Amino acid sequence: MATQTRQGLLETSALIVGYAMSRLDRAYLAARHLKTWKKAFAQAGELLKVPPASLKHLRDEFDPVHGNARRGWKDRPMRPNRQRVMGELCEVSDAALLVMIDAIFRNDADAIQDVVTPLSKPTERIHNVAERLRTGRLAEIFFRENCQQIAGVLAATLLDHRELFRGYDFGVQDRAAIAIEVKGMKRLRGGILFTDREWTEATTRRQNYWLVVVGNVESNPVARLIPDPTTGLQAKCQYQTTITASWRANVAVA
Repeated sequence: MATQTRQGLLETSALIVGYAMSRLDRAYLAARHLKTWKKAFAQAGELLKVPPASLKHLRDEFDPVHGNARRGWKDRPMRPNRQRVMGELCEVSDAALLVMIDAIFRNDADAIQDVVTPLSKPTERIHNVAERLRTGRLAEIFFRENCQQIAGVLAATLLDHRELFRGYDFGVQDRAAIAIEVKGMKRLRGGILFTDREWTEATTRRQNYWLVVVGNVESNPVARLIPDPTTGLQAKCQYQTTITASWRANVAVA
């Protein structure tokens, strides 16, 4: 049992590193002070005691979901443990993800207990996170290409806030109050998810929080603009256990 547990933790650690490589792309190399992916795979393989080729395969599995130049394993269904890692870590900032990778490479006890161990345990229900992220990305692309027709906003005035975790995807130059959140659906009708941060931002901004829902994202997309979704939609709060990042520091004032 102990051997199986160690193997599960090792596999999950490798999955997290592969996810980080794919999502961060060249920023991963820069953060690790490496010039090539060959060196990155070799370094990670040595630190995790796994074959370097395994890290490359894991990175490639996550590539179809992220907007990098590699095709990855486009036509291969993503396995549940890969989806679980992606689902739990997709809201973690790039900076926090890099700190997490450093800790995993150091075999830091807190990182193993708080991140790797929970992710190594099977869950009864796994959402298709890869499909959801892909749908969202297609919706964002469609909105950026058609934002003037959808929301009366010129593409040149859009401010991309997707990596800032502000609770919305885009702002507008010279209209600081406006926040635009884009959601995608594979069909014309269906459910959408808001993070707690997104819903809180919508509740605060009200008419200045614009929700753009793009349906049929894969063919003949159709967009709908919903100002103040907290009034225009009925949403139900759901609770779940997830991994979040926090930053702790010791300080003295005297």
